[in-house]
Amino acid sequence: MKQEFIETSNTKKLGEICEELTSVTALIGPSLALVTGPAGRGKTEAARHYAIQNNAVYIPPMNIRTPTMVLREITFELQNVRPQRSDACVLLINEAMTKERRLIFIDEADLLPMAILEMLRNLNECCACPVVLIGEEALKGKIGSRRRLASRIRRRLEFGPINQHDIAYFFRTALGVKVETDVTSAIHRHANGDWRPVLTTAIGIERAMKASNLNDVTVEMVNDVLKNAS
Repeated sequence: MKQEFIETSNTKKLGEICEELTSVTALIGPSLALVTGPAGRGKTEAARHYAIQNNAVYIPPMNIRTPTMVLREITFELQNVRPQRSDACVLLINEAMTKERRLIFIDEADLLPMAILEMLRNLNECCACPVVLIGEEALKGKIGSRRRLASRIRRRLEFGPINQHDIAYFFRTALGVKVETDVTSAIHRHANGDWRPVLTTAIGIERAMKASNLNDVTVEMVNDVLKNAS
């Protein structure tokens, strides 16, 4: 199986939001964005991919962090140093943003304490650094509970469920096989809108194809894979 990033309507919308946040127009008004959706919809992979392709900063999940720890991680990504003091971090972040405004992704923001979310709001205001907060549904309520935060969200994106077209495209690019509608329909029902079940099913199908020396994917093959995985 090839390691391929699959473009979907979700990832395209995320790219549009990121481009807006880093544009000069975002210097007027807030440049915070909120990206939400259930686990498995591809939010993290989309953020990582965008960060790699566009020199953005991706801060991975770690819900034991303090505001200072988050500042140190952002500073390290921007300036390759981890100052001990928060004020030193802010100075270096501001210096970096003055040279080049780089987008900052904060993953699993729904698990972060409010103190960190407020700190990121302050950082966005004082250093003009665009920030994308990524999380599950609870993040909406968390942000909505603080008017200072909610009023500063420039763009919002809900990662919707994957569709059959996404699944067909994935099999074509990652496995190099064309699958019929009945196959994508069966996988789509099993996946329930998430990418992870699609990936694990594809791994099982690839294994079955190699074992039986077949080049086509059938509904029977999909059902056997799903039955053995349950």
